[in-house]
Amino acid sequence: MDSTAALSDGDIPANSNDKNVLRFTWWPHKGTAEWVQYDFQKPRKVSQAEVYWFDDTGGGGGRVPQSWKLLYKDGDNWKEVPNASACGVEKDKFNKVTFDAVNTAALRLEAKLQQDYSAGILEWQVE
Repeated sequence: MDSTAALSDGDIPANSNDKNVLRFTWWPHKGTAEWVQYDFQKPRKVSQAEVYWFDDTGGGGGRVPQSWKLLYKDGDNWKEVPNASACGVEKDKFNKVTFDAVNTAALRLEAKLQQDYSAGILEWQVE
């Protein structure tokens, strides 16, 4: 089932095609640039995030994205997080990105979907 609640429900998937946990997808968008964001109740300091990608290869049209990046809200502007490590797109694991700490009221994940495929997230953790 697709739900934005899946992003931070704390349910850790067994694999990228775990049907026992909620998921968030951009279905039916394919090959596009998409985003999702956390709005924090008050500004907070963040320096890393982990994403567990949805991928139903062999049974559907969802794949890990082609690429992704994190942005933080600075006033009314969105900026890429500074000095980010590689943003991985591996299946069946958390893909961790670290960056210089920022104090922000919101964090946005921007994903470039693979051509002819959609993408989704099973869990997105921010620290």
